[in-house]
Amino acid sequence: MRCYAITTLALFLVACTPTSDPEPETPTEPTPAVAPVFVNPAEAEDLDPAAGILSVRLVAEEVELQIGGESVSGFAYSGQVPGPTLRATVGDTLRVELENRLTVGTTIHWHGVDAPYAMDGATWQLDPVGPGETFVYEFILGEAGTFWYHPHFDTERQVDRGLYGMLIVEDPSEPEADAELVLVFDDWGESTDPDEEGDGGATHSHGAAPPDPWLVSGLVGPDAVVPAGSVVRLRLLNVSNAAYADVSWPGLRQIATDQGLLPALEEPSSILLAPGDRAEAELLVGAERVELTSSAYSLNGGATPGDPTLLMSVTPEGEADAPAGLDWPWPGGTPSDDVPWTDLIYVFQGDPLTGQWLINGETYPDVTVRELPLNSDVYVTVRNLSPTEHPFHIHGHSFEVVSVGGVPSPRRTVEDTVNVRIREDLRLRLIADNPGDWMTHCHILPHAHGGMMTVLRVLDAR
Repeated sequence: MRCYAITTLALFLVACTPTSDPEPETPTEPTPAVAPVFVNPAEAEDLDPAAGILSVRLVAEEVELQIGGESVSGFAYSGQVPGPTLRATVGDTLRVELENRLTVGTTIHWHGVDAPYAMDGATWQLDPVGPGETFVYEFILGEAGTFWYHPHFDTERQVDRGLYGMLIVEDPSEPEADAELVLVFDDWGESTDPDEEGDGGATHSHGAAPPDPWLVSGLVGPDAVVPAGSVVRLRLLNVSNAAYADVSWPGLRQIATDQGLLPALEEPSSILLAPGDRAEAELLVGAERVELTSSAYSLNGGATPGDPTLLMSVTPEGEADAPAGLDWPWPGGTPSDDVPWTDLIYVFQGDPLTGQWLINGETYPDVTVRELPLNSDVYVTVRNLSPTEHPFHIHGHSFEVVSVGGVPSPRRTVEDTVNVRIREDLRLRLIADNPGDWMTHCHILPHAHGGMMTVLRVLDAR
């Protein structure tokens, strides 16, 4: 035996090895991680066979989730995160029975949908659905587009823990793609340290730095396999409480935003999805694998240094050239002219150190309720004087973005959630055609929780 004395500070260890030299070890290559196979969130079962009605049942409940190999305590609709996708046709009646199996109250808000006030799911003057109770939401789906649903009670916590799902309203006049990918971006991490969130569960981004990792419909870095030569419709939704997804891929072709088809095809370098934002794109799949990435983006000032994060990949199966794009029924239209007056103004202020966030110097629920006559045509100024960006969202209505930072919109842009950058003014045109008391707020949910929310009352003509 040949022995070596190894000294570390005052500790002496003796290591003994055989006198013969060992066989050199063959270096081994690290086993590459296998990407999970992407699957769309399961769709809800239609419980009513009648045409023109989508009738479903959703159960809000506590669950244990597997995220990145770790078990995480969370909430779910009917046992899945994201919740079941609701798919209907424009003009259909949506009927959803919500059963609450949580130990706290909850609701469902239909984000981007012009639902009647009693069905909106906000608790300004309405009670939440209590533990053990059920409630039936029922209304007509008047617009086609990619929408989503989530609670609007204890919102920051309940959305953070997994209560969200996509609502797709189809227009029969639009062409049918060869495939569709439902991409729901969230930012649950892998930690189960209860100190991270105060009540257990996973860690989440606070928007100042990119999430690590992003989840895509509940999966980390998945791969979707589609036939080569396919046109794939991508429906994108950012449900994160605070993180921005700046999504790009080679040959990006955007076809829609929050409120349906764009006036014409656009080919931007990326699509910025603020919390609550949606978009649609068509992916022309040829022989090459496509990677979707998100660039680093902070609510504290926009694009930041850092490498892009891989969100997912799309792998072609077989061999075929990329097809031509579909013949979308572009609505066209020119943007509205701005006017030299303001009917409503919302000024965003706040302090990330104190967590207090204000609209017009007020914090919810101690707010001044602004009133508008039914069907009034109003121009709104949204001014951001705070040190962070804010996605501005109004319930029950969509609006046209007339100008950004004093620059007229180059195309007609209709949204229900729009990002307001630091020290920026937006000009919006709103037709107040849905009576009720509508929540108006920043969709960074910690900001809304900190008071950045108010109420816009549209009067009933009766």
